[in-house]
Amino acid sequence: MKLFKRLFVALNKKSVKYLVGGGVAVNLYGIERSTADVDIILKLDRKNILKFIGVIKEIGLKPKTPVRLEDFIDPEKRKGWIEKKGMKVFSFYDPQHPFFILDVFTNEPFDFDEVYKKRKKIQFENTYIPLVPVDELINMKKKSNRPQDRADIFYLRKIMKQWEQ
Repeated sequence: MKLFKRLFVALNKKSVKYLVGGGVAVNLYGIERSTADVDIILKLDRKNILKFIGVIKEIGLKPKTPVRLEDFIDPEKRKGWIEKKGMKVFSFYDPQHPFFILDVFTNEPFDFDEVYKKRKKIQFENTYIPLVPVDELINMKKKSNRPQDRADIFYLRKIMKQWEQ
C-alpha cells in the first residue's frame, strides 16, 4: 500500500487530473479481490500529461515497453499504438519493486471532464484518491467483458443497491 500511496500523493501534489479505475477502484468501493496493477485514466491534454510525466520521473517509474516516456504526450503516437498494436494502456513499473505496475489508458474511454465532475473521492490516511464513479466503472467493465469484469459488475451493482436503501 506504500507504493500506491506514494503514487497518489505525488499525483495530487502536482494537481494531475486522473481517475483510478480497474481492480483498485473495485477494492476501494469495498469489494475484496486481488489485482496486479493500478489502472489510471488521465485527462489527456498536453499540460496534464506533462505534469503526469513529471510525477512518473519523480517517483522513478519506467515504461515497460521500449519507448520514450515523452512519446506518451503525442496523441498521434498513442493513436498508432491503439490501432496498430491494440495497446489500450501504457504500462509503467517500479525497478525497485517490479511487481508494482501502473497502467495508464492510452485514450479517454469516456468524456473525462463530465466523469471527473462525478468522481468519488476516497480518503486514505491524509490523501484523497479520485475513483471512476461506480456507474461508469460498470460501463468500462461491460466493454471489457472478461470473467473478472462480469464478477466485478455483479458486486458493484450489489453495492449500488445497498447505497439506494
